[in-house]
Amino acid sequence: MMHRTRPRPKNIEFEITTACNYRCLHCYCNAGSRSRYELLTEQIKSVIDQLVEADAELLDIVGGEPLVRSDIYEILSYGHEKGLQMMMNTNASLVTKEVAKKLKSVCPDLLIGVSVDGPTPDVHEAVRGKGTFEKTMNGLRNLLDEGFDVTMLFVVNALNYKYIDDMLELAASLGTHLYVDRFVPVGRGLLHKGLLTPTSEQIESVARKLEAYEGPVTLFIEENISGGECTAGRTHASILVDGTVVPCGHFRYNPEFYMGNVNEKPFKEIWYSYNPDVLVPEKCTICPLYKTSCNAGCLAYSHLIYKDTDKLVCKTY
Repeated sequence: MMHRTRPRPKNIEFEITTACNYRCLHCYCNAGSRSRYELLTEQIKSVIDQLVEADAELLDIVGGEPLVRSDIYEILSYGHEKGLQMMMNTNASLVTKEVAKKLKSVCPDLLIGVSVDGPTPDVHEAVRGKGTFEKTMNGLRNLLDEGFDVTMLFVVNALNYKYIDDMLELAASLGTHLYVDRFVPVGRGLLHKGLLTPTSEQIESVARKLEAYEGPVTLFIEENISGGECTAGRTHASILVDGTVVPCGHFRYNPEFYMGNVNEKPFKEIWYSYNPDVLVPEKCTICPLYKTSCNAGCLAYSHLIYKDTDKLVCKTY
């Protein structure tokens, strides 16, 4: 059954590759090698057509590292021509001045998210590996020099949560926005769950500082930090490297949460026939706090980590 009253897809991630030049400890998709199921350029264009047909608002190109694909410029240009607001998440290490110029020429209004896991080399490189901080900062500056709208993507973990003030200062000094998310231990991240999983106190301390912040940096705070309603399957979905659609990328290893596959069914049909309420834990739906003082937290944590409610926010069970 098609739920026509359902909100349009607001932010759709599209994982065009799992190939990556980094091997970050927290990587949710275990990026590194190229998937044998990776879609070809024409298939990717077909998916973009499907997103336009479904009235999607923003298409976020992710990986892996999108810039390892030689057709990245063609992909971005195509989405831009079709009228989608295009975004790309990158570690920026491959962004030379020439790459930044070329990106600007093919997709002038491209929004760019650059993954930065700490304000200094030692904090950032604890997760991303030696020598990665300088490469990322050089690439980020090249993007800013071309006039791109850049947001630093900061994933809060047990090692870096205490540096949130420094990240705000770094963003202010560079002239970027700051996006703040919570580490979810899936993929390669599951191997480092003990090292990286933040406590509820650590998440709360970050949330308090962000709430009190009154500086010049524009903040984009994920619901799993702010306490808002999880957007997974509601206004957001992720298209995985093989065309599988999931409510959010963290559900990639659990077929019971798959929404469909764009190679088998149009995205519009997948999106408008999906009921996101199936993701809310049953315990939450009968809890008196639900939708009053609690929005059930991170649904990926609920199902994948705790097999129950999101223990980092739950005040009842």
